[in-house]
Amino acid sequence: MVGEVKSGRPRWLAGLVCVVVALSLGCARSWKREDTRTWEGCCKGVDACLALLQELHGSDTEEKWLPPEQACAAWKLGREGEDVVPRLVPLLRHPERRVRGGAAQALANMEGKATGAVPALIEAYEREPGGPVLRALTSLDDERAAPAIVRHLLESPTSTLEHLGPTLAPVLLDVLENPESNWEALVLVRHVLARRASMYKETFVPRLRTLLARELEEPTLRRPPGTHCPSAPVPGCGAVFDTCTPRAAYVASVLAAYGRQGAKAAPEALRALQRADVRLTPVALQALVAFGSPAAVPGVLEQLAVPECRARALASLVSLGDVARPAATEPLLRLLATGEEGWERARAAEALGRVGDAAALDALRQAVYAPHSEVQAAAVEALGSYSFRAHAEELVPLLQRVVTTHASPVARSHARLALEGLSGQEVHPAESIDCARISPRRAGGWTLREGHTSIQLQWDKPKAPSPGSPCAAVRGGDSASVLEAMGEACLVGWDDGEFGGTLEVHEAGRVTVLEESQANPLHVVRMRGALVVVDGLAHMYGGAGRLVRVEASEGRWRAIPWVTLPGAPMAYALDEAGDLVVGTTNQRLDAVVCGRAGTFAPAHAVRVTRDGRLAPVEPDGRP
Repeated sequence: MVGEVKSGRPRWLAGLVCVVVALSLGCARSWKREDTRTWEGCCKGVDACLALLQELHGSDTEEKWLPPEQACAAWKLGREGEDVVPRLVPLLRHPERRVRGGAAQALANMEGKATGAVPALIEAYEREPGGPVLRALTSLDDERAAPAIVRHLLESPTSTLEHLGPTLAPVLLDVLENPESNWEALVLVRHVLARRASMYKETFVPRLRTLLARELEEPTLRRPPGTHCPSAPVPGCGAVFDTCTPRAAYVASVLAAYGRQGAKAAPEALRALQRADVRLTPVALQALVAFGSPAAVPGVLEQLAVPECRARALASLVSLGDVARPAATEPLLRLLATGEEGWERARAAEALGRVGDAAALDALRQAVYAPHSEVQAAAVEALGSYSFRAHAEELVPLLQRVVTTHASPVARSHARLALEGLSGQEVHPAESIDCARISPRRAGGWTLREGHTSIQLQWDKPKAPSPGSPCAAVRGGDSASVLEAMGEACLVGWDDGEFGGTLEVHEAGRVTVLEESQANPLHVVRMRGALVVVDGLAHMYGGAGRLVRVEASEGRWRAIPWVTLPGAPMAYALDEAGDLVVGTTNQRLDAVVCGRAGTFAPAHAVRVTRDGRLAPVEPDGRP
């Protein structure tokens, strides 16, 4: 939902709030698979379903997804026994892509019953590596497919490679270990393995650690073959992957994705940091941060002193928490008091809450009513954090005042959650709206995608970029949530709901990772010339949202955690002054999915100004 807001048009703003409220509720019954399988009776029996699979309507539009007829038949055939496999195999050579895809999909749905089709699937994959056959091979997870997957790695859909099973997934580590792997293959494998870090940690982490140690034993760090670096790259604090990036950086980046589970590799990451390579150093430091290693603190504090690196350093200190105490307390207090921009002071307050040094309590109390709304909200969140639970008795009266009287909806939301955590009882927000009788499943261009522990609230996927766009060459762009051309570069975001996501900048011969893996990028809006990413998620404990500003400085890209929203973003628009108006909800997942009778949905419409200040918007259009 995007448009222009005119002052004096209260109906539009009321409508924005209504969209937020309407989307915050769902069905009052249990989810059933049949709800999304409306073709349950499309065909009966193998013969009828095979005929439907080959029934074509109109010309092939080359859509990623199968047409309804093939999808329906593939689903029904996938429930049949293995005796249907010999009848599906010949269709892998059918002249129509839709029929080939349907046959492959049916075999994928059969899983273990279709192992006899593996040789034919491998042949089909060799003929058409960019087609749908890889999904079938992924489902069957047969080691016979490994050589073909490696051979056609760069032609295969990235989203499918992310779902390789335990037998085939190790081929990606083979690519990392192979000194002949080129830059493109290393970038792809790093991306896939980093997004799959929750899988196979018991076997992958030791192997990655051994590989990193081996790379660091080289007197001169090895880089991809054919690399030519006539001059040293510009030093920076972000993870940049190009032809000059040493192979060790790709390995360290994957290990970092394992977080605390990869902490056994901290000695190797520290050795990587000590190599002082301009491409390896920031990746090694981020790995140490992900591991929660005290060895990261000095490097992060050095970054904090550099304006271009401050956003990343503040995010690292939030991640490190009490590991950075007490070294980080004084520089963070100084930044809270003197930071030039509101987001700097706000993120300093947030980091102080995670560091948890009692020496920061007085400054945080004062910041609750600081001039900037972002600083206020961050200070409330910091005071309500677990780190200061020992001071709950003195903080509860302050949090109670914030819930009932504070001007910032984000501050009120943070205070409410803090009080609920301290008391164990639900605290109803004053601005709640009774939404029990409103239950549409889709509105305003947004789509609800249900998972086991979260709902992704987002616009439809971005349209395919034009052939001349810098986004046209982005691998895996068909599954991206954000694709935005920026001159000769492309901003790319992937959102996996509760599993996190990635925000990157792709340029010719270079990929810069701005955020990984806690991002949930949904959409991009240009606000007064600034590029702003709308980021958010509705999950089991309510909604979370923020605005991230993307900037370039001296040829280096950075993501600034600019504004925290009072819940998951649901709709947005620009008003006549160029300010951004965002509708959000902080509804709990169980209320969204099940539509509990009498449930209250904390819904907000807020205006964000040029300097990142946030204020509620009333139905009459006034801030």
